[in-house]
Amino acid sequence: MKRRTFLEYTVKGIGMTTLSNLVGLQFLPKGLDHSNNEILIKIFLRGGCDFLNLIAPVDDRYYADAREKGLKLTDKHGLSLKNAYQGFDFRMHPLASGLLDIYKSNELAIIHASGLTNGTRSHFDAQDLIEKGVDKKANADVGWLNRLLETRTFEGRMPAVAASNKLPVSFLGSSNVPSIKRINQYKIEGDKNASEFLKNLYDGNSSLDTMAQETLETMAYFRSKRKEFHHLKDEMSGAIHAKGLKHSLKTVSQLIKMDVGLQVATVDYGGWDTHDHQKWQFEELVKGLNSALSTFYNGLNSYKDRITIVVMSEFGRRLKSNKSGGTDHGYGGATLVLGGKVKGGKMYGAWPGLQTESLDNRVDLNVTTDYRSILGEIIEQKMQVKDIQKVFPNFSLENKLGFV
Repeated sequence: MKRRTFLEYTVKGIGMTTLSNLVGLQFLPKGLDHSNNEILIKIFLRGGCDFLNLIAPVDDRYYADAREKGLKLTDKHGLSLKNAYQGFDFRMHPLASGLLDIYKSNELAIIHASGLTNGTRSHFDAQDLIEKGVDKKANADVGWLNRLLETRTFEGRMPAVAASNKLPVSFLGSSNVPSIKRINQYKIEGDKNASEFLKNLYDGNSSLDTMAQETLETMAYFRSKRKEFHHLKDEMSGAIHAKGLKHSLKTVSQLIKMDVGLQVATVDYGGWDTHDHQKWQFEELVKGLNSALSTFYNGLNSYKDRITIVVMSEFGRRLKSNKSGGTDHGYGGATLVLGGKVKGGKMYGAWPGLQTESLDNRVDLNVTTDYRSILGEIIEQKMQVKDIQKVFPNFSLENKLGFV
């Protein structure tokens, strides 16, 4: 009989169909205690989030003069932030009350005027550079999270995952990170005997046989765990907006509670490229981020001290709104960091101001904090990475912000 492979089957939800890729999902050893593992979750707001519409100095006359009514916060409807940059009245969008509550509980830090120092306004280039952990295109053939994975010896069945339909560039170069949008899709699609058939097909002693058996065992483990968690309360049921983000965060939550050794996860939330009619689009996006993220975070109360969540985008938007009721590609943005061990309730970094002479190219919020400083401080403090340059080449972590 001619030996067949997994090419005859489809593995749903993980973006991989061949055995050579699929078997890479297995990590060993199994069955260990992962209760002390640190967990890093990166949420990427794709499209260029208008952070000056999410978190802004409402008493800055340059800000007030540059924007039309529906695209700026004011002291009448913005949510006041304590411990903001000295001399400014910073407010958060009124639809982000759940995030404000986390900020007030001192578990959310804000680093404004942060981002990529390259200066590009291209979505593709900015995302590519950030996810590769560099600021120039030279020598960047792997993602920064892949480099992070290579600095550690991971234990468990699934220490890293992309909660999406495909792997982001940040995992570029990795052959053992699955993309899983929903837990119930982590299975072999076929007739009910497919798993047993493949188990018998790969019953030899070769490395290929061994890895195939371990992969099938991992899938069986997930099936048993899904049954175990089936009757538990769905902590994401309160997240009524951003269906895609909700499903991705639910997957991450389930993997954390299944104790599979998860330590690194990525989530994407797109739609932030608001060149026109921004007001209603932005409000829906903020509702989704606020609802899904606050529900996700508060549903993992017993894990908070181990979790660090980073929310970032490829760049911000222009200070001045355009004539189409939107904002164009900008430069400086902001970064949100959540976690039980985060020194939150405070804004970190330096605020450059919005007066014309302080803007980048006289049009955009300037960048005063390199995004790698933020990520570098997290992986040094929480993931015990001693040599930051192994993750972010040619970058030195000098002036730490102290938010972790």
